[in-house]
Amino acid sequence: MVARTSSGLDAVSICSPQRPLTLVCQGGGTEDVGAQCAALGLRLASIPEGVDGDLLLMGNADEANVRAGLASPYGGFIELGVEGLLGVGLRCFETARAGGLALSLKTSSVYALSTLELVSQAIRTNPLLAAGEAADFVDICLGEAISNAVMHGNLDVPAHLRINSKGFQLFRQVMQERLADPVLACRRIEINVVPRGNGYISVLVSDQGRGFDLAEQLSRTVDCDAKRGRGLGLINRICSSLLTEDGGRTLVMTFAK
Repeated sequence: MVARTSSGLDAVSICSPQRPLTLVCQGGGTEDVGAQCAALGLRLASIPEGVDGDLLLMGNADEANVRAGLASPYGGFIELGVEGLLGVGLRCFETARAGGLALSLKTSSVYALSTLELVSQAIRTNPLLAAGEAADFVDICLGEAISNAVMHGNLDVPAHLRINSKGFQLFRQVMQERLADPVLACRRIEINVVPRGNGYISVLVSDQGRGFDLAEQLSRTVDCDAKRGRGLGLINRICSSLLTEDGGRTLVMTFAK
C-alpha cells in the first residue's frame, strides 16, 4: 500500500512519459488530491475528453460510477476517501497501465454494492480479459475471494462462528458491528485483473487485514469433514495457479482463458 510523505503519499512515479496515467475525478478533485497525484507522477482531470494515455475514474462509490469506471475508456475505479488517495495500492495504477482492470473500494462499499456482478460483467466484456469458457469459474473464485477478504480479512470475523445456526446468528451480529466501525469499514478491498501471455489472466484480491498462510489453510481443507476453509480449496482446484503476496493479504488467482 502507499506510504505517507509530507504530501500524504509515497513519492514514487509509476507512469512513464510515453504513456501517462490520468485520474479522472468528478468535480476535478481537491487541492490535496492534486498534490497526491503529483507526488505519484499521475495526472488529474475532471473529464476524460482530450486526455491521452490510460484513465482511471475516481469519485464516490455507487453502482453507476463503479460500472462506468470498469468500462471503456477507463481502466478501473478508485473510491475517493476522506484522505484522498491515501491507502490506495500502487498495484491499481500499474494494472491500469498494463491494460487490465483495477478496483479500489472501502470495505463498506464492497459489502453494499453488487461488487462481484460489476467486476464479473466487466471481465466478460473486456476483449483483453474475457475468460471465455472459464468465465463461470472466474466468477466462482472471485466471489469466494471477495467474501474472504471482507469477512475474514478486513473485518476479521472468525470463520468458526458459522458452523451451526446459533453461531451463524452471532456471525451476522459481529459482521454488522464491525461494519459500523469506521476504521474497519474504511479498510480497502482491491481487485486487479491483469492480462497474461499465452491465454491467461490473473485476478488479484487484496485486503488490509492480518494476512494468512495459504499453505496452512489449504492443508486444513484436505479433511472432507472440515467445517470451514473449504472456499480456498475450491479456488485451488479451479485455478491454474494460486498464491499469495503482501504477507498473505493478496490472493493471486491465475486462469487459463
